Amino acid sequence: MICDSFVKPADEDYVTARFLAQKGMYRAFFWAASQALEKYLKAFLLMRGVSVNQDHFKGHPISALYDEACSVDADLSTIETKFHSAIKIHPNLSRSIDELTVDEFIKNIESQGSPYNRYNSSGVKFNPGYLFSLDGFVFGLRQKIGVPPIQETLRKMDQGLVELFNLYNPWFAPLRLDLAEIPNEDFHMKIAGSVTTLDLLTGAHAPHDAMYVLHWLNKKMKLPGKVRQRLKGG
Repeated sequence: MICDSFVKPADEDYVTARFLAQKGMYRAFFWAASQALEKYLKAFLLMRGVSVNQDHFKGHPISALYDEACSVDADLSTIETKFHSAIKIHPNLSRSIDELTVDEFIKNIESQGSPYNRYNSSGVKFNPGYLFSLDGFVFGLRQKIGVPPIQETLRKMDQGLVELFNLYNPWFAPLRLDLAEIPNEDFHMKIAGSVTTLDLLTGAHAPHDAMYVLHWLNKKMKLPGKVRQRLKGG
């Protein structure tokens, strides 16, 4: 039941996240990655008898789930989130790619993959380091959960999608190949960022009528909590 309800859907979210990152859809990558981590962490806790119902964890609290998981198994904080040794990055790019600690990775995925950002409220700042961190963390976490290998989920998927999942993913790829240095024509990820209209309306250089616009929007849709709090004060 835990595997069917949490691990297999998490596998699908993880495969989706990798696909989205490779195709340049970075906001969607963070959302899929956050969904995958939430389900994997809940599976980890459930396998150890820890409740994950709404009374304990409301919303999509990835950091809270991770902290609870670490209280059960402190070794969780040592899962590898740095690049796999088989991945070679061109020196011109390697200096710009973030190598994240586990804590940095968890906090950034939660922040940029928050439910509010499903509606592109704050944009994202993508770095290929997030994808490589996701690969390493999911590999280590799945091992600790103690469930069948991810190939059990992959065998039901389109073969082209599976091949894309395995691309530059030495943690999970069934064959250990000598990987070409990236970026290359097969794997040409980049650093990217986006600024949204809401960013402009709430930023230091917002137009003079920004507050009027924000008050109007607040009546018509659900704005992020920090924006709603600001409107209450002003």
